[in-house]
Amino acid sequence: MNSYNENLHSSVVSALNEQELKLQKTKATLDASMFSLYYAEGARITAAENLHKANEQFNFQQLVKEQAVIDSDLATNVLASANLGNELVAKSVTNTSVAAANVQIASNAILKLASDTGSIFSMVNAADYGTEIYDQSKEAYELMNKTAYLAEQTSQYSMEASTLIAEVPSNTLSKKAQTTDASIKSLLEAVTTNFNTASANVAASSASLAGTNSKEKVAEGTLENTNTVYNSEVQAYALYNKELNLNLLVKVPDVVGERSNYKVSFNSYQSPFTNKRKGGYPVKGYYIFLVKNDRKDTFSISDAEALILTEPTSKRYVEMPSERSAKNEIDIYQSQLKDVDGASMELGENYVVFVFALLNNEYKKLLNTFDDYLSAPSAVFSLTKQLAAPASETIKVVENKMIFHIDENDGNEVEYRCMFLPNNKKFVKGLLTVEGLKTIESETRKLERIADKYDPIIAKLESEINNLTSEKGGVEDLLLTNQEELSSDDLETKELKKLKDERKKLKLDQDKTTSQIAKLEKELKIVERRKQQAINSIETPKHIQPGFFFNYTVASGLNIETYSLAQKTDKENEWEVEITTSTTDNFGNRLHEDDKYIPVVLAMPDEGEVVNKQIVGALSDFQKTKDFTYTPKK
Repeated sequence: MNSYNENLHSSVVSALNEQELKLQKTKATLDASMFSLYYAEGARITAAENLHKANEQFNFQQLVKEQAVIDSDLATNVLASANLGNELVAKSVTNTSVAAANVQIASNAILKLASDTGSIFSMVNAADYGTEIYDQSKEAYELMNKTAYLAEQTSQYSMEASTLIAEVPSNTLSKKAQTTDASIKSLLEAVTTNFNTASANVAASSASLAGTNSKEKVAEGTLENTNTVYNSEVQAYALYNKELNLNLLVKVPDVVGERSNYKVSFNSYQSPFTNKRKGGYPVKGYYIFLVKNDRKDTFSISDAEALILTEPTSKRYVEMPSERSAKNEIDIYQSQLKDVDGASMELGENYVVFVFALLNNEYKKLLNTFDDYLSAPSAVFSLTKQLAAPASETIKVVENKMIFHIDENDGNEVEYRCMFLPNNKKFVKGLLTVEGLKTIESETRKLERIADKYDPIIAKLESEINNLTSEKGGVEDLLLTNQEELSSDDLETKELKKLKDERKKLKLDQDKTTSQIAKLEKELKIVERRKQQAINSIETPKHIQPGFFFNYTVASGLNIETYSLAQKTDKENEWEVEITTSTTDNFGNRLHEDDKYIPVVLAMPDEGEVVNKQIVGALSDFQKTKDFTYTPKK
């Protein structure tokens, strides 16, 4: 290889390697930004939940305090009433005792009078029976007996009243009312303390939510910026690869199970000369080489030529016929091509692909160089085994048990990590999602494509309209001048005819220009309307649930505190995990009663590091999985 080709090849390889390193570094930064946003959103959601619970506790404590105040007022009134009652009962006991004693004295006097009346009646009965005085004495005697009887009854009632009033426990009631009042006052003090604590918790939770919300928005901005940089790096690498490296691409099919093949595509080598020149199409054939990533810097044209000459049947390269088509594609299977060292392709190992173009001799003579062409290495790729996640319709939660079915991963040591994503829209409103991040970039690209399509047309039409408007203005100025000249009185017939012919021509030019402007303006409105329709037709990826940033990258990097491992049941292809009071959501918070959660399953290889590189996990489709309301077992 001559020095110019060596320098050119070295520059291309260096540029692609540098761009690929930038891409890898930006990808690592992007992943870190994803985790930062995820944890920031988790803190924001937790703060919102804490504020919600603090508000609920505050409202409850407010009701308790209001009731305690009412009870305290009632206890104060009861105590006052009991003390007054105790005082009045004491007076009533004294007054009743005095009244009973007085009644007894009166009763004794009445009885003595009744006895004297009886004696008198006996004497009258003996001495004056049947006389008027006898009748009066008898009437007095009977009345006196009744009075004595009533006096005796009154004496009994007064004694009973004295006994009953003495039995009233007003003193005990007063003491109990005093104790109750003191207890209620103590309860009110405790309730007031709890109320003040709940109020302080609301204030602290509000401040925490404000702080976490600010941090979350910063994390959102960082991720959006990093994602923009990453996409620009991807586009830059794609442009470098397209312009400098035949647009050499390796695509591994996205299928479940072992990926045993890959597609290599590249643009045909283009001659700097036309086909009319001597030599015609310059490439006799293409050869594809598989190289381990750690060996790509040392693989050269001489190595490729040596393998073609000395190893024609060793499967160390794949030959493709030379075609004039703009693009070449070939599917290569794992067993079809070994690497340049003769080793079979291994799962999980990083490889690159080189394309070698064997040029014909006539073309080499035309260039006055006898070098063939070797591309720069492709982007790094590897073959892996893709695990399957359970279908969303098989994931169910019944009686605090998460159950799912899967049979695609038989023969692999797989652990199923079960996670529970909070699905409360009031706590996740306005947070950035995976679809939201994609929307920002995709909408920008779509808008750029729309602008590239319509803006040049709009600019051209506007320029033509402006030019014609200027021309029309010039014609109108000439018409004014012509009108002034026609209004002159000293014009000869020949001059008058000339001015009239000139005016007629200017009028035709004016009408023609006006018609052209109207036509162009109509076309401009049509193009602008089509552009706006294209902008309006941009569809944004639809996000269903759970309202925060979550994907496979995030799920596969979470700690064991955020998920539960499923266990195989006795039924075929069935797995389950028990949901207990210690079960946490994907942020590590315990599940809240009556809150909604989305059950998610992450299938991950349960083997050593070497095997882990060979097997890629899978995340169930949580957007299509039915959520459940958590109710702990009583």
